[in-house]
Amino acid sequence: FADLVEILSPSVVSIASTTVVRNTGTQDEIPRFPEGSPFDEFFKEYFDREKRRSPSQRPMVGLGSGFIIDTSGIIVTNNHVIEGADEITVILSNQKEFSAELLGRDPKSDLAVLKINPKETSLNSVNWGNSDKMRVGDWTIAIGNPLGLGGSVTTGIVSAISRDIGGGPYVKFIQTDASINRGNSGGPLFNVEGEVIGINSAIISPTGGSIGLGFAIPSNSAKKIVQQLKDFGRTKRGWLGVQIQPVSKD
Repeated sequence: FADLVEILSPSVVSIASTTVVRNTGTQDEIPRFPEGSPFDEFFKEYFDREKRRSPSQRPMVGLGSGFIIDTSGIIVTNNHVIEGADEITVILSNQKEFSAELLGRDPKSDLAVLKINPKETSLNSVNWGNSDKMRVGDWTIAIGNPLGLGGSVTTGIVSAISRDIGGGPYVKFIQTDASINRGNSGGPLFNVEGEVIGINSAIISPTGGSIGLGFAIPSNSAKKIVQQLKDFGRTKRGWLGVQIQPVSKD
């Protein structure tokens, strides 16, 4: 797979999402003492001092993966990678960093589309493959940023198709035994032609690490949603069925 990986790796990015978390420390945490007690004054001074020392806001950084689908700077990732982020940074395989704009996201399918301004930097993009053609036993290649180790490559096979793991009514996952860990989310799952046939999104594991049960959103489902997020900033879904309303005795 080395020749193929050499071509594909520059198209895969690491994503750092920064969320500002407010410090929830309150005066209620101070132990209660009788009014005028020396302990009351001591703890009040201590907590006031700690409050000044600890900032009221602190940044939390989450790590994930993504891939470039257009050389103008369009990037696909998972919604849960960037959800709630105040700042999104995209890191290329050559370690160049760019601030990213969120074009749109769809929590129901767990997809998001980002945009960076590459300026003079030349970007490599990847092509969508046909996930409906994938069969159980076909080779798969995953590239991503597991546990902050950007550019990690793992291989495996398609273990199952149309797998329902309770991820919502809009996605039936491709199951693969290519090693997928935290941070691989949003990264591409390739076929041996180098086409994206899935977006790595979830694992099942009692340990939190890879045990060979990884799940990817099929490309045929993802590319339609990605196009809508790119064009409209949201997903437009049709409704077919029954509408229920209260009925009076009359």
